[in-house]
Amino acid sequence: MNPDAMDRIYKEYHSELYYYALSLCQQEDLAKDLVSETFYKAFITSNLPSGTFKYWLFRVLKNLFIDAKRKNREVYQQDIDRKPASDGFQESPPGRLFLKERNRRLYALLLKLEPVRYREVLYLYYYGQLSIKEIAKTIQQSETHTKTLLYRARKKLGKNLKEDSYEF
Repeated sequence: MNPDAMDRIYKEYHSELYYYALSLCQQEDLAKDLVSETFYKAFITSNLPSGTFKYWLFRVLKNLFIDAKRKNREVYQQDIDRKPASDGFQESPPGRLFLKERNRRLYALLLKLEPVRYREVLYLYYYGQLSIKEIAKTIQQSETHTKTLLYRARKKLGKNLKEDSYEF
């Protein structure tokens, strides 16, 4: 891959991949590492998929996250009472990105959403702007299951919004 193409791809997809990684692991350093490793794999791969490249990058990142999770199972165990890293939210990259209060609070609630698969499908759909078909491929589920998951995630996020006394 030529350097100009690599630079263009990095600029186009870096932010989306970073926020997706952050939504998965909720650790800025790990999210940066996952994105770096994703681009490294993309740049060394000789047969990149055409047309579905964006979703392919998301899938690679997800696989890297799963590998890291398996290697360090005790670090990434999902605990129901665990609080996501939301202290200092305004100083973090997502906080700077979402300057409006409504978006900042919505993103903070998204980061707290459990189980992780709900957070993941909402992020991929709204922030990653992937289609249902692309999300289904990324999470390795059927389109029907993905639609159901997205519906349930929206419903749960809506409930959390009401509990947070936040109205649109």
